[in-house]
Amino acid sequence: MAARTTSFGDASRMFRRIAEIGADAGLRLGGGRGGLSEFHGLAPGLVSLEAGRPEIARDLYRGHFHFARHAVECQPAEVFSVPPPDDGWYEALHGFTWLADLAAPGLALYQAFGRSMFQIWWTQHRRTSFAASCSRLKSWSHHAGFLLSGASKEFHEQYFHAVTVEARRLAGLKLRKPADQLRQSIAVLTAALAFRQGDSLREDVLKRTAALSSLVILPDGGHIDRSPKSLLELLADLAPLREAMERQRIAVPPEINGAMERALPMLRMLCHGDGGLAVFHGVDNTAAALVRAVTEHDRSLGRPLSQAPHSGYCRMAQKSALVIVDCGAASMCDSGLAFEFSDGPRRIAGSCGMPPHASAAWREAARQVAAHSTVEIDGQSSERGQSFLARWPWRKAGTPIETELIASPGGTLVKARSSAHAAAWGMIHARELFLAASGQDFRGEDRFSLCDPSTGDWPDIGFAIRFHLHPSVKASADRKGSEIMLLLPNKDAWQFSARGGLLSLEGSIYLVANGTPRGCQQIVIRGVAGGPERVNWAFRKLDRRARTAVPAEEPPRLPF
Repeated sequence: MAARTTSFGDASRMFRRIAEIGADAGLRLGGGRGGLSEFHGLAPGLVSLEAGRPEIARDLYRGHFHFARHAVECQPAEVFSVPPPDDGWYEALHGFTWLADLAAPGLALYQAFGRSMFQIWWTQHRRTSFAASCSRLKSWSHHAGFLLSGASKEFHEQYFHAVTVEARRLAGLKLRKPADQLRQSIAVLTAALAFRQGDSLREDVLKRTAALSSLVILPDGGHIDRSPKSLLELLADLAPLREAMERQRIAVPPEINGAMERALPMLRMLCHGDGGLAVFHGVDNTAAALVRAVTEHDRSLGRPLSQAPHSGYCRMAQKSALVIVDCGAASMCDSGLAFEFSDGPRRIAGSCGMPPHASAAWREAARQVAAHSTVEIDGQSSERGQSFLARWPWRKAGTPIETELIASPGGTLVKARSSAHAAAWGMIHARELFLAASGQDFRGEDRFSLCDPSTGDWPDIGFAIRFHLHPSVKASADRKGSEIMLLLPNKDAWQFSARGGLLSLEGSIYLVANGTPRGCQQIVIRGVAGGPERVNWAFRKLDRRARTAVPAEEPPRLPF
């Protein structure tokens, strides 16, 4: 039996130190006219991993601009001057990512349309947000060949001038966060590799990109903000740049190679059997196609990690079953000790996800504990609980999570202990998760204990342990309400049971944009902390033959 123990309590201090290093060590880009010669001509080897959609090209050509949940219909010549429905729509339009959609059909008609749209934007000299500027410069670089093929000499000159101006403008921005600095340098490096005459800028920006990659990609391969989405997007940017450098016989800095070699096994760790991302910390699209495109550039073919101590994740995989656990500090979401559970390509339980381009209120709701498969403390509204909170001495305590991963022939066990509730309630939450070697038995135990038992009685703290089910899962409770049957799309069935609290089946919502937000169900166990000593629950896969042997008078109540 092998055991590995890690504490994530110092993560916030490490992140602050990294931010300080990034601010101090950033290399200066050649932002002025003297620092970058005018681009001229295309350099070989730069490709995009983002696949375009031909149906979007048809809509754009017809004046239907559907971005970020909003659709605007107008003459294409007017679209850059119409009042935007919201910031997300505005940034998507001005970020020019839709050039990939125009390029997908490979038609001269859409080439001419793309050139026209570019000229309309350029004549208005729009200045946009930092995010839109980075996206636009990368899109202009990746799809320059599409726009320039068959274009006039005058358009070539205008295009090269525009890209040069955009690169100078973006390079001149002063940013503090290392992640933003890296986005900036990657965008400028993309232009420097896509076009000729970028040598004067490329050396400095390549050094900057290398230095920042080592800071933003943590030692275990995770992204500094702990988001699987941020990790995937960064790899989708770096992989084409590394390939372009090799084709142009430019030495790839070891820091970039090292960052990618660390990050790719981490990306595999954060993906389910369907090939898509786990929906922790800001993931609004599982992006299985982009994950597949990125992992095709994995030369080391590193196995997924089981434990990522710097990023704060654990992974248990047995047969077709997979459990990914968030064992880190709160970042984009408050999801301490939340997990996601899948059986092969079929997701069973996880998080609600982050709604893309939603209102601030929706995004804030998606960040809360209640949107994840973990324990929510809901006793704050009680009078006794408020009184306890007012006098508790550890109000300013930190929230470390101590995690131990134990592998044995019988399965894999994750033991975690969180003091996230110590400051408010003087309480420690311990969670143990076990996945059997058969992959057909996934069990958990949640326990609460007082930080200082001498303080007296437990406060009136209610808890809710939530298990958000994927929309493809059909759930029904038995007549006694003691067990819940889960039916997967392939007709496999799992049985959920629990003791130590009141079990119920309630409504939920899945916010990930592989379509529109969808209604789903959640299993909830409710109780009062300190009442039951522990709460035990289990997912067990049912054998198909055993299911057919159920007497006809007592069939499982499954919603076929």
